[in-house]
Amino acid sequence: MAEDKNRRTKGDGMIRQRPDGTWEGRIDLGTNPITGKRNTKSVYAKSQKEVRNKMKLIGQDPAEIVTPNGVYAKVENSEVPDIPFGEWLDTWLTQYKAGRLTPSSYESYRIIIENHVKPAFGHIPISSITTDHIQRLINEKQEKGARKDGKNKKLAASSVVKIKIVINASLKQAVKNRLIPHNPTEAVTPPRMPRCEIRILTPEEQDSLMSVLGGHRLEALFKLALATGMRKGELLALTWDCVDFQNRTISISKSANRVRNQETMKTEITVGGPKSESGYRTITMLPAVVPILERHYELQQIEVEKAGSAYNKQRIVFCSNVGTYIEPRRINTTLEKLINAAGIEHINFHALRHTFASRALEAGIPAKVVQEMLGHADVAMTLNRYTHILKNTMHDEMQKMNAIFIDGAVKARVMNKEKYEPELVR
Repeated sequence: MAEDKNRRTKGDGMIRQRPDGTWEGRIDLGTNPITGKRNTKSVYAKSQKEVRNKMKLIGQDPAEIVTPNGVYAKVENSEVPDIPFGEWLDTWLTQYKAGRLTPSSYESYRIIIENHVKPAFGHIPISSITTDHIQRLINEKQEKGARKDGKNKKLAASSVVKIKIVINASLKQAVKNRLIPHNPTEAVTPPRMPRCEIRILTPEEQDSLMSVLGGHRLEALFKLALATGMRKGELLALTWDCVDFQNRTISISKSANRVRNQETMKTEITVGGPKSESGYRTITMLPAVVPILERHYELQQIEVEKAGSAYNKQRIVFCSNVGTYIEPRRINTTLEKLINAAGIEHINFHALRHTFASRALEAGIPAKVVQEMLGHADVAMTLNRYTHILKNTMHDEMQKMNAIFIDGAVKARVMNKEKYEPELVR
């Protein structure tokens, strides 16, 4: 008798074929103690076998897979499959990281997996991945950076570190899911991180840039970057309801970036949360910046009137002439033209953020305040990144201590003279 491919294997659980030919596996996560309703999670794949494997991979106890009639049944042959590492990476990324990473970070992880990790040892069973495999990959990427597309451009140390981070996180989850007994990444020697100089505009260069910005349509964007240290994505996602002119504050809760849509595999501008939890913050505007932003608002209202009903209703602060999001790459090309006009050596947009932090620390603003303005996770990150600025200001700050010491010494000598001279006269 011919085998019925659509027939369930005993104990498969709630697995069904969808109308489009793909397969769905539904996992029972137990009863919600508050609502009393059952929580379920679905996984999808092209075949019944893949669905069954995914159900096991995401931590489902094979003895607790529910059958269509609601009865819990033991799955036959419930040993966890020793799948290729590349297959586990796909499961880990889509099931554990999707929705937990920002769109840009998710795309960064995907590129690392597809271009670097999978070509190296994605075909090897996950239980066979060793520290040597990972260390060899790290070493090779530092030397030549060979990629899936055949390009051999040497990778930056920070990029190599990210590769290690992705492998480590995926294998750490694999240990939790009992796919492997231990994480081989723990014994890997991390790549060397050479100390690189942060490009900061000198006061003279900053003045030159400010001068060419006058009258430019995006004058307020670049000046706000220099005056607040906001990231490019945060500026492009900013809406007028987050700007409080009366209290001179800006609330940052969004970031706009061009990332790949995982369904269409085409890139699009996506608005999500900031880079990290510390990115959610309220910052103070300098008094000199307020009229610049107010003037930008007035000019934007002229564009609103011209566009009429065609104007986007999202009230984006820095937008196209019809109110839509600006292409992030356009900001880069615009900055390039501006610095050329100002006669400044090449900088990227992030240099404006570094320049703000440097000017703030040079002005004596406490590092803790600068940290909160920048949205760094902790003050140690700020101190480590801008330690050279603190060293440069150390001499001036110590002069203050020197003055206090001299004044104190003078007062001590005067007091001692008044105390002891009468006795000497006797």
